[in-house]
Amino acid sequence: MKRLPGIYLRGLAMGIADVVPGVSGGTLALITGIYQELISSLAELHPRLLRVWRDQGFVAFWRVGNFSFLSTLFAGVLTSIVLFARLMGWLLAHYPVPVWAFFCGLIAASVVPVWRSLSRHGRPEYGAFLAGILVAGSLAIMPGLSAVSHSPLSFLLSGALAICAMILPGISGSFILLLLGMYVPVLDAIRGGDWLLLAAFGCGCVVGLLAFVHLLRWLLQRCHDPMMALLAGFMAGSLIKLWPWRSAAADGVREQWLWPSEYAVLHGDAMLISACVALLAGGLVIVMLSRVEGSGRSVR
Repeated sequence: MKRLPGIYLRGLAMGIADVVPGVSGGTLALITGIYQELISSLAELHPRLLRVWRDQGFVAFWRVGNFSFLSTLFAGVLTSIVLFARLMGWLLAHYPVPVWAFFCGLIAASVVPVWRSLSRHGRPEYGAFLAGILVAGSLAIMPGLSAVSHSPLSFLLSGALAICAMILPGISGSFILLLLGMYVPVLDAIRGGDWLLLAAFGCGCVVGLLAFVHLLRWLLQRCHDPMMALLAGFMAGSLIKLWPWRSAAADGVREQWLWPSEYAVLHGDAMLISACVALLAGGLVIVMLSRVEGSGRSVR
């Protein structure tokens, strides 16, 4: 029970990350040392738990499903989305460069401890790391797509795809929604209280999550170091998307990456000093989290 406040705070951090296109809640779970417990716990959500409840009682059901961990973590995620989604939107609208710089520092600094956590660093690990960089980098520069429709089916499928990305470090579920052309429709459904579409999206998230975590857990059990190297590559490749000085290209679809001086010409202020401070702050957060990494790992 003593660790539940820490789990709740991790959930808050994951929720903030999940509402920002380009940042993954899975990255925050990996950084804070709860990623593998999260995957294992989600993979244990199976109908056989009902048999445990029937044969051994509710207490055993709750313990075997690790529901104290899951409920506390997702309570933090939901709290964060409700409380901070509007604030994060306001910050991105008015101070985009420092916000992106902070996340850039956060992710860049976190790649190192993840890589160092590997028990070996051979060709499979280096190959997986490079593959992760290429996949995440390709997604970062991919232009958005147009959704065929905004029907419940499209919300269902979008939820299934987005949640798979959301749980992978370095691949943002919000960014996948952007690629599908569903980011704004989902936000509009949340603001407008369109419960039918939100229910379809939520069902898609549940189905996609429960299907995907079994594969992910199997991969982590069978080839742990290459998988962790792949996840570290995802994080490194996502830095392309997090580059603070960028602007919409002439076609209005793609983004163009700029030097601070070029950004200043277009927008009047490159916010260079605040970006550097935010970048260092993001790295400092990782240094502070690394000091409690032992406690994070102990909950697996």
